[in-house]
Amino acid sequence: MLNSLGAGVQRIWPRLVAGENGVAPISLFDASQFRVKVAAEVPSLHGEGRIEADSYASRRHLPEGVDPNEVRRGARLFIESSVEAFAQSGLAESGFNPERAGVAAGFSVAFMGVELALDYYRYRRADGLDVDLDRFLLDRQPPHHFQRRIGDNAASLPARVLGFNGPQLVCDTACAASGHAIGDAFRMIRLGRADVMIVGGATAVVSPIGILYFSILGALSRNEDPATASRPFDRGRDGFVLGEGGGALVLEDWDHARARGAQILAELAGFGMNTCALNLTDPSPDGAIEARAMQLALASAGMPAEEVDYVAAHGTSTQKNDRVEAMAIHQVFGARAAAGQVLVSSNKAQLGHAISGAAVTNAVSAVMAMRSGLVPPTAHLHALDAGIDLDCVPNEARRAPVRAALVNSFAFGGHNAVLALRSV
Repeated sequence: MLNSLGAGVQRIWPRLVAGENGVAPISLFDASQFRVKVAAEVPSLHGEGRIEADSYASRRHLPEGVDPNEVRRGARLFIESSVEAFAQSGLAESGFNPERAGVAAGFSVAFMGVELALDYYRYRRADGLDVDLDRFLLDRQPPHHFQRRIGDNAASLPARVLGFNGPQLVCDTACAASGHAIGDAFRMIRLGRADVMIVGGATAVVSPIGILYFSILGALSRNEDPATASRPFDRGRDGFVLGEGGGALVLEDWDHARARGAQILAELAGFGMNTCALNLTDPSPDGAIEARAMQLALASAGMPAEEVDYVAAHGTSTQKNDRVEAMAIHQVFGARAAAGQVLVSSNKAQLGHAISGAAVTNAVSAVMAMRSGLVPPTAHLHALDAGIDLDCVPNEARRAPVRAALVNSFAFGGHNAVLALRSV
């Protein structure tokens, strides 16, 4: 796990439950001419050029012959997270069948098009829009130069590093991408097509283009104060803060894990997904579609709503998303939600919105909440929106047993993914 609070779950989790803030003024580029001034950047992974030898994504975790500077920051984050998850799983010591071990990654492939456009601009003919092929070929671009232009390496590079030869896939469903990747891997294992899957995702799009894209959609906060820019469920929220980060989990067949004596952290019991394609950015007006995704996850798990004690909310800090998610939670949990018997929190107040890395970050948080009996807070929440009648764990972590949790991802384009987790 990697994000603006550091590297590794053992470092990030204590800082998360302590309410520490990973949002800061943008340092990756000069943002003086932008209305958006803050983001949640991953430390020591700045720039698209040389990276430090001791950075989070150094050459040590890339296959032989792969130049780390030709792998996008987001892909490097997922590679490092995958290596961390694999090391903690004990698979290397206990052994596994590489033909039945795969990778499922959520990744923002769309930003590859920006680099392709730059290539096109660089090599266009002076007398028109066609590409000057002679000049392009004369430059003798090395093959690895194009690794930055493709998205499949978010899954293929971790597979090469770990020696996995089983299923591989990359999901690009905006903010739900890593949720869909986890759900697809869950179904592969249920169908008997794999024993082990590294699952998750990452993103690193804090850049002039990234800020411009999301600003055009009216999604980003213009609050320049890092301590209050991202405040999910607060009545003063004005948009989300763009974040970098991601994570990975080892998803494993139950019998396979038990047979090798693995430490099982939690059970992924169910997965639900649906679509609300009203337009590019808006959720359903009444939360019914989002509620249905949550109910599908519960049905997939054979889990009654009464068993769920915690919802790791999508909670972006946008006006519509937070209010609609609250409506959906009320529809699923009814009086228990209104009575504060289902705790709800969003870590995007501290970590920003990591887009394709958001769902796996929420999933790790939910697992840690079940393991520790400590529910992470919704930071910067000082005045709950009048339309959100929930216990959103304001500002301080809460001691509470968590038997089961839902992990929500409600993305642009209407892509909804919900994971149902059960304590073990």
